[in-house]
Amino acid sequence: MLSHCANSECARPFLRLRQGKLFLVEKECGVPSGESTPPCLPQKQPPRRVERYWLCDECAKVWTLVHDRHQGIVLVPLPPPPASARPAMGHVCRETA
Repeated sequence: MLSHCANSECARPFLRLRQGKLFLVEKECGVPSGESTPPCLPQKQPPRRVERYWLCDECAKVWTLVHDRHQGIVLVPLPPPPASARPAMGHVCRETA
């Protein structure tokens, strides 16, 4: 169960779904060692499970989570927004007659 932000430097407690960003990661459950499927039987899809990760509002503004095959879930910085998407500072709207 979720208990805190996935950013280990933050550790803000998880309280509400509407705050922050929730990540659902579907993982295959491995076949227990020593067990194999006979070649004559059709292969079934391996069982899957869902793992949940959460970033608080503040961390979700600058970080995202990605799956790395070797490291698992990794915290990655978001790219900065393009200059055209950033709000202009000190912009004043004026009406023209």
